[in-house]
Parts: sequence; C-alpha cells; structure tokens
Amino acid sequence: MSEFAGKKFFITGAGREFGRTLAINFAKMGAELLLSARTLERARATESLVKQVAPQATVHCFAADLTETASLRALRGEIEGVTDRIDVLIHNAAFWLKNDLLKTEDSDIARAIATTLTGPIVLTKHLLPLIENSVAADVVFLNGTTALRGNMRPINEAFSSAKAAQSLFAERLRHRLRAKGIRVLTVYPPDFRNTSPLDPSQWDLRRNSFDDLTLSARNVFECIRFALSQDRICAIDEIILSNNNGRDFGN
Repeated sequence: MSEFAGKKFFITGAGREFGRTLAINFAKMGAELLLSARTLERARATESLVKQVAPQATVHCFAADLTETASLRALRGEIEGVTDRIDVLIHNAAFWLKNDLLKTEDSDIARAIATTLTGPIVLTKHLLPLIENSVAADVVFLNGTTALRGNMRPINEAFSSAKAAQSLFAERLRHRLRAKGIRVLTVYPPDFRNTSPLDPSQWDLRRNSFDDLTLSARNVFECIRFALSQDRICAIDEIILSNNNGRDFGN
C-alpha cells in the first residue's frame, strides 16, 4: 500500500498543467483529493481525468480565485464540509508574466503578485487549523529557479520578485511550524515540459545529459514524492533542480 493512501491532498491550480499532473499521480497512489481551480468547471475537468486512471479515488472540487481574499475565507468553510484535516497542502497555482516589465499591464502585475504571494499567504492562514489537525502534515510550495538570487536569466522582474517573496514566506512558515512537526518544502524547478502521466511514452521517457531537452514533469513530481515519503524526522526544506546538459533552459 502506498504511503499516501488515505492522505488528504489540497492542490491549488489543479485545473491545468502541473496541477493536473499532481492530482492524477497522487490519486493513483491512493490519496484523497481536494482540488481547487479558478473555476469549478476546471477542477471538475481534472476530476474526470483522475477518474480515468483511479476510478475509486475520492475527489472534492472547489472554486478558489487566489486574487479574491473573500473567496479564500469562504473556502475554509467549504472544505470543513467534507473533512476536518488537510495532510498535504500544495501551492501550485501561478500566473506567469511572459512579457518584458515595460510591456506588462499593471493589472497583470497585480494578478501575478496576488496569485503567487498574497493569495497563498491568506489561504495558508485560513487553512492552518485544518493542517494542524493532521498528525503528519506537509506544506509544499512549487516555486521556481527564477526566485533564486543567483539566477540572472532575463525574466519579468515583477514575476521573479513575487516568487522570491513567496520563498521568504515559506522560510518563515517553516520556522513557525517546525515545533509542531509540520514540514514545509519549497521546490525550485527551472522551465520544464509538462509531460502528461496519461501518456506513458512521454512520461516514462528517460532524458540524458546530451539531449537537447528540458526537464519533464516526472522529474519535478518525483522530487516532491520523495520528500513527502521521508520519515517524519527528516525534513527536506528545499529542492533546487537544474538541467544537467549545459544549455540554458531557464536554470
């Protein structure tokens, strides 16, 4: 039996890309899922994909807009309607700013900061009582190498600053919760290809250091799975990933 069987995973940004990857894989390992997305329809679309590979999985779907703090306050009540605890909270949601700072709309900067920083802080605050109800809780932040001070890759400064601030929040949260046995993990991947676990030919593809390829979602997922599966006395605080082929893939 998987070490995740029966554990309750709350995943933000579960309506697309890597959020769906997390949901599918942890459901296959027996986890009970609490999925949030900007719209309920997106979360339910992920639920449908999960049921293809894990038909017995228990899945609860929620609409949660990280830019709307009032909705985050209400979300806790909705969650308490189906469970009294959260074992693993994964902050996966993000709003990418792809343009140069001078060409980025002010509203998009505000949305990126709210989705990456303000929303996760407020959401964590409201979910902490449920997290503390777990006998073995973890909080995971899917961040990125853009948050690291030594990463000089050209990137939208507002986005990288929001990610860096999220990293600091995770550090302070880790300090706060360690005495309660709650682990806080931050993962810093470079750009990676979101290969689907529903496509074994791509998901299982092994990449070597001579391939002109980015990392895959499997590489990132396996790091998260490894950290969460450790004995409780072992806390892996941070994982920094890079492409090991000498090319600039956003390390």
